[in-house]
Amino acid sequence: MPIFASIQKSKLICMKKYIIVFSLSILALTAAAQKKKKAKFPEPKRVELIPVIEATPVTEGSSEPAVFAAPMPTTSTPTIHATTTGGKEIHLQGIEEFKNADLSTLKELSFSTMVSGKTIESSLLQKIVNEGTQLEVLTINNFALEAFPEIKTPNHRLKKLSLTQNQLTTLPASISNLTALEGFDCNNPLTTLPASFAQLKNLQQLGLNSYMFTAFPKEIFSLNKLSVLYLSRNYKSKPEQTELPDLFQQLPELKELGIENAELSALPKSIATLKKLEKANFSYNKFTSFPEVLASNPKLTYIPFTNNPLQWEPFLASVKKIKFGGLFFLEETGLTKKQYEQIQDILTKTDVYYDGMND
Repeated sequence: MPIFASIQKSKLICMKKYIIVFSLSILALTAAAQKKKKAKFPEPKRVELIPVIEATPVTEGSSEPAVFAAPMPTTSTPTIHATTTGGKEIHLQGIEEFKNADLSTLKELSFSTMVSGKTIESSLLQKIVNEGTQLEVLTINNFALEAFPEIKTPNHRLKKLSLTQNQLTTLPASISNLTALEGFDCNNPLTTLPASFAQLKNLQQLGLNSYMFTAFPKEIFSLNKLSVLYLSRNYKSKPEQTELPDLFQQLPELKELGIENAELSALPKSIATLKKLEKANFSYNKFTSFPEVLASNPKLTYIPFTNNPLQWEPFLASVKKIKFGGLFFLEETGLTKKQYEQIQDILTKTDVYYDGMND
């Protein structure tokens, strides 16, 4: 055989061996990926009740006057975003410019700052409430507010109000004048709700985070259109009452219910009457077993139950009563990996996510 042909034959043999080895490597990697695929799981997330208005540049030459806008701040300058009733997104950098703005043309307005402790003059807030007669969405984020202005006349426009990371401990009784309000997101150390809060009959979504109530506010049970209700206690406060009122039958439209960090160890029987409930979050409480009023609900699909001091025997017995499928989150509950796997074997229609499942 000529030398050249011999060399070519050797190259072909080596190339075939390389292809075989490479193919086997690909198959091994694919098998490993498939094995780990189940271990990837989503983290439980709180519902965002009030959307933040995104800033976009104002088109040059537009016939509609620009009132507000600002890029994402890199200094202590507040960001002010707005949308007019005509759908035009407009921006402003600086509160001083805002003081001379015509608020009667605005449909959505958002104030935010990246610097904690920044304040807004009470007169400016009162101007927004008085003159923003077309506003449907109002967001005030991360300002050191100690009081929300009085709503002096009935407001039939505002549908979504978000007051987040402020310092409010109370709300004015006149909040009941927001007769069209459908969504209220409040992340503040509220110590109480005014009795008039019960008059917000159109409210459908309510989030009260970082609250400092000494007892669950019963005003909430008058809001019979609520479909989403989330509460989370401020970590600095300690509740004097760690039981929920047995009044949840008054909230028949609830689809999502979450109460975190409230030192709960049991749930009232009336929660079993919530026939539309699909998501239930009772993480960061004191449960030692899974509540039967939730276990008996076959419609539940998303159940974060993390950071509860579960006791194995009572929890195992309670799990055997579960009728729902979907996602069940059990991280940081003190159980072993073997115990978690036993729970998964019992709940054949439910995906159980737990500590160490990626190991």
